[in-house]
Amino acid sequence: MALERLKPFFLLGNYNALELWPLINITIPCWLLLAFAPKWKYTPVLTILGPMFFALLYTLSLLSLTIFGEDASSDQIDFSSLEGIVTLFSDPDMVFVGWVHYIVYDTLVGRWMVLDAIKREGHTMLFHVVVMVPILFLALMFGPFGWLLYVAIVRPIANTLGGGHQGDKTKAKVHQF
Repeated sequence: MALERLKPFFLLGNYNALELWPLINITIPCWLLLAFAPKWKYTPVLTILGPMFFALLYTLSLLSLTIFGEDASSDQIDFSSLEGIVTLFSDPDMVFVGWVHYIVYDTLVGRWMVLDAIKREGHTMLFHVVVMVPILFLALMFGPFGWLLYVAIVRPIANTLGGGHQGDKTKAKVHQF
């Protein structure tokens, strides 16, 4: 089995990908806040903590493999060809690093979509439940597809519902990071 040859991540206490895998679930509270408490005053701050944590996990994992790994050499990775990417992801350690990469960006995109929608006057709880929650699910499961639907369809609709302009920023302060 491929998981038998997992390497320890030096910069993460020599834990391997299988031992670190349960940490992936830390992203769930971020998505729950975005879906069920989008206008709560702590949501903007709390939903940036998950991506920050995963960005650190990603960075330390990547550095552990590319700098401190036994057979590590970042110049051996060929990002310019499909064959190189397939080879890269044939390593279960790199699959873990790649998955953490996806988690960071998908969560940041979901967060941006919600905070952006809140700034628009047309964003009501009904709009959030009927439109944004399904879009968030698509962003969580299919990343770019959910983002594309939001930018191409939902955002223009939210602008129309809100009178074609962003909401009055004195009504609700939305923190931007």
